[in-house]
Amino acid sequence: MSNQKRHQNDQYTNSPILPGEHLASIEEFESGKNTYVDNGSIRSTTVGKKVYDFRTRVVRIDQSNSPILPKIGDILVGYVEMLFGSMLSIRILFINDKKSSSGFSAITSARVSGGGWGRDRGDRRGGKIIFRVGDIIKGRVVSLLNSTIHIVIDEKEFGVLYTICFNCGGDTVRVNNNTIKCIECGVYEDRKLTHDYGKDTLLLIHKIGNN
Repeated sequence: MSNQKRHQNDQYTNSPILPGEHLASIEEFESGKNTYVDNGSIRSTTVGKKVYDFRTRVVRIDQSNSPILPKIGDILVGYVEMLFGSMLSIRILFINDKKSSSGFSAITSARVSGGGWGRDRGDRRGGKIIFRVGDIIKGRVVSLLNSTIHIVIDEKEFGVLYTICFNCGGDTVRVNNNTIKCIECGVYEDRKLTHDYGKDTLLLIHKIGNN
């Protein structure tokens, strides 16, 4: 595919661009609104959509209706969309209890420190403490390094906010600090749970976030 065709396709991509992302090289385009040049690379200074003007050969970022970028200290709620090694990818649903339709994802470590927690510690039934795709996670933003949103879930109020049973898809309830039980099939699983774990909490966040 030629460079021009690739840029034409990119022009109509709905995915938001984050600050610092590469847009083009200075050999291809000139730096336009909401962009800057870094070592021959044109990068974004803000969140928005990239627009290439092929007549003037200028690339810019259009901020109209651009989503809110999480800040350090913000509290995020989202679901585990991917597990890779010792990391989790979290698709963000709420930022500070406000619904987010940005399509952003955050990453966090699946190895939770403190209280003996860790992905590889066995429980009393010989199982493993794990996170599963679909778990609803609550965490705090600690870094935006390299345009990547990093969150932590070590603290007491963070971790798995709610999940359904991996075995039958039924509702789950907390039975102690870090164990859940399916009310349908009775299966137990260990998780690093939030202090307010449960379906009611998730529904409340959803209600507040959509007001």
